[in-house]
Amino acid sequence: MDNREYITQLNAVSSLDQLREYAEENAVPIMDKVALEMVKQLMRIHKAESVLEIGTAIAYSGMHFASVDNQMHVTTIERNPEMYDLAVQNVKHFNYEKQVRLIFADAAEAFEKVNDREYDILFIDAAKAQSKRFFELYSPLVKKGGLIITDNILYHDFVGNIEIVRSRNVKQMVRKIEKYNDWLKEQTDYTTNFIDLGDGMSISIKER
Repeated sequence: MDNREYITQLNAVSSLDQLREYAEENAVPIMDKVALEMVKQLMRIHKAESVLEIGTAIAYSGMHFASVDNQMHVTTIERNPEMYDLAVQNVKHFNYEKQVRLIFADAAEAFEKVNDREYDILFIDAAKAQSKRFFELYSPLVKKGGLIITDNILYHDFVGNIEIVRSRNVKQMVRKIEKYNDWLKEQTDYTTNFIDLGDGMSISIKER
């Protein structure tokens, strides 16, 4: 047993984790379990009550975020109709309908659907080449002192190691992620840390 397996076993098991098997069997990308638990702990420390998630997939992470506290409200955006339908089913099955608001839309065009409130946390986990666009579009909805978390900033360890990539399309993706990471570290309105956990993530505190 390696360290990751050991740490995963130490963390509490959730009924939601049965969705991991479905995700693995059907090649649905969901959050790394250890990274997910760290984000949930950040939400507790931050006393977050509202999360905007870009990229729902099957609602695995969104429901996990909602499970942090009964008062937590999660708004999550998904553009893939099959994923959205599965998310609706899962949210209903696990009784999170009162806490999770599902938005069927392209996140690049959904601002007017979600700007009815401010959010404690913005979680970006959608089209990796669009992270900068999503950050700029939705960060105005994050409260001062709030967090913006971007997942997959290392993209299978290709970021920072582009020489090992053979696919032209993947190389383009990696370059865009590297460009986003470089841009993000220069944003003076945010204090950002880059963390090698799961597939890599950045955590930015909105200072003003």
